[in-house]
Amino acid sequence: MSNIHFQCPHCRSRASIRTSEEMTLTMREITYQCRNPECGHTFVVTAEVSRTLSPSAMPNPNVLLPISEVVKARLMRQLELLPEAPQR
Repeated sequence: MSNIHFQCPHCRSRASIRTSEEMTLTMREITYQCRNPECGHTFVVTAEVSRTLSPSAMPNPNVLLPISEVVKARLMRQLELLPEAPQR
């Protein structure tokens, strides 16, 4: 599991991941515990995939994510540069 680093919101010490549970295909709940023994705060972080920056070459039909507005605008500009298809 890759580590997403969080600080304790109370004492600002580094927190460690204790558990991570997939809730949906695009969302996880990650439980962190503060490393400061004088604090000991345990908290949950929700990590969610919010948008697509580069489309998958193996898309899952059960995953519906919006394309980033910046990427969408770039794709539209690229389409404007394409020559028109010959008419039949």
